[in-house]
Amino acid sequence: MIQVIKFLGRTYVTIALLVVWSYILFSQETFPLQHLEQLVQSAERLHGVTQSDKTNSFDAHRGKCGLWLSFEIAQNWKYFSELQKAHLQILLSPQQTQKDTVIGRFHIFYDSTGNNEPALLDVYSRRIPNSSRAYVDSVGKYFNYSWDYLVNSLGYEPPPFQSGNSYYNVYIQELGYNYGETVFEPSDLINNFNPPRYTSYIRIENEFKGFYSEGIAGLKVTSAHELHHAFQIGSYGYWGSEIYIYEITSTWMEDVVYDDVNDYYCYLRDPYTPRKGQFLLPDVSFTSSDAQVTYSRAIWGKFIEKRFSRDVMRKTWEYIRQEHSLQAIDNALKDVGSEFRKAFFEWTLWNLHTGPTCDTVKYYTEGKNYPEIRKRALIDYSHVARAFIDSIDALSSSYRPLCILNSLNDSCNTNPDMMIVVSNLNKNYAYNSPIKLPFLYELKDSSDASFQQLPKGIYGRLNVSDPQNWTSIGIDSLSRDTIIIIESHLPDVFVCPNPFYAVRDRYIYFRLPKSKSTAAILSIFTSGMNKIFSRELLLNTTPCRQGTEWLGGSGLQWDGYDNSALRVQTGIYFYIIMIDDKTYTGKFALIEE
Repeated sequence: MIQVIKFLGRTYVTIALLVVWSYILFSQETFPLQHLEQLVQSAERLHGVTQSDKTNSFDAHRGKCGLWLSFEIAQNWKYFSELQKAHLQILLSPQQTQKDTVIGRFHIFYDSTGNNEPALLDVYSRRIPNSSRAYVDSVGKYFNYSWDYLVNSLGYEPPPFQSGNSYYNVYIQELGYNYGETVFEPSDLINNFNPPRYTSYIRIENEFKGFYSEGIAGLKVTSAHELHHAFQIGSYGYWGSEIYIYEITSTWMEDVVYDDVNDYYCYLRDPYTPRKGQFLLPDVSFTSSDAQVTYSRAIWGKFIEKRFSRDVMRKTWEYIRQEHSLQAIDNALKDVGSEFRKAFFEWTLWNLHTGPTCDTVKYYTEGKNYPEIRKRALIDYSHVARAFIDSIDALSSSYRPLCILNSLNDSCNTNPDMMIVVSNLNKNYAYNSPIKLPFLYELKDSSDASFQQLPKGIYGRLNVSDPQNWTSIGIDSLSRDTIIIIESHLPDVFVCPNPFYAVRDRYIYFRLPKSKSTAAILSIFTSGMNKIFSRELLLNTTPCRQGTEWLGGSGLQWDGYDNSALRVQTGIYFYIIMIDDKTYTGKFALIEE
């Protein structure tokens, strides 16, 4: 039975990869006309031309902030007709207001009567009459405080003002379900660099009535959130398909500047939904633009600031001036001795330690207020070899509880179990991946070289076509801190090409972490752990690519011949590399053509 499951799993992997490549090869640089028209209609609704149907589903699922609209319009500008472009430029221009005032660094525009008139709320969430000016003064107070905090306490570079302005413009309007919106259009372009930068203005809600954070609390977090967007777009750059990082960091910034509000909790859970966002959908890609998960991933920032420092988040934005977001995150983490893939998997484990029993010293400081992560369906193991198939997005994880049955009288209610956590770490499929990426996980009582011991004396193996992009772990559910790494494919060593076609490829390369040494010992073993090659080799440049990503760096090369100068036969092989008093292990496939 296990062999059938293995065959099905490998077939599933092959089909999945073919679908991915078909999507990549045949997708065209076009956009459906219907989508373009929806964007125009959204601009009409969100910018006050049409007041009906303000909770249109096309808009509402985008979340608390209207930045997505400027992003999509800029990203697809070349596809709009000239008539649509002219209409959008009018819609995205600020509306006329009855009054305006300058407070500190901000020029604030508002109405003193009518639908857009701002007001403070009383303790019963009712508008306080004649409080429009008091509300405007509060806008000035909190926006200036957020600006000063971002610049003077956190070290961010402020954005330039719009052409001809000496202040940053803020407009107070009735926005329906949006907290606020940072608006920019193609004519606001500052430069033609890659990524481009834009000037912007901000629109904010005029009362925050009925919001998760009402009144002044909503104003506080919106000032931090939208200002951070203005800083991102104006000082660091616009990557059109990567809005996830803009929303993750701006939602996190709310809690940095105004820790007393905790508005981001509403994206983790609410009175009607026990878990939302990341805690409901951990198998959705880290780079997803879906508002259901993006805002909830403010907890990535909470993880980074506690595990490393807040400076890592700022350094990410400094790197974004030259790099796409994932590489920027990776560079910022390397500056503090980590890297994105390692930090991502560690974050995955932090997300298993939440809820009322959360250790707030070791994990999230506010973790007791977070829900518990959603688990896959429990499986039982009765000491008969078995496997299960699952699939997740690139840069996402699954949590599978396992119950061990030692006799016919045992039940999963009385026996200790464990958690099997699997993550895909493939950055190449992270953006707009059309399918879930499959894996096969095998369990048995005895070990061979390719299985690792789990808690409770059983063995497991993660079976995938690209093992360098996956990692998994087994956790004793009782102790929770008893962690045994099963196939850790975090990128200490990257092997390419894998599989290695011995004749066609000539060499297989083992890219290594940075080292002061000039040589390392490479040993190669068969799947039966017979050593066939062992030699000290000089380090040289390794031409490794992962998809379209150039990995570079230095490492070792091997030509596929054993110690007797005989070509190695087709099979799975294990390597051990010793350098700088460190040992690196892994496996690869060799095919003799």
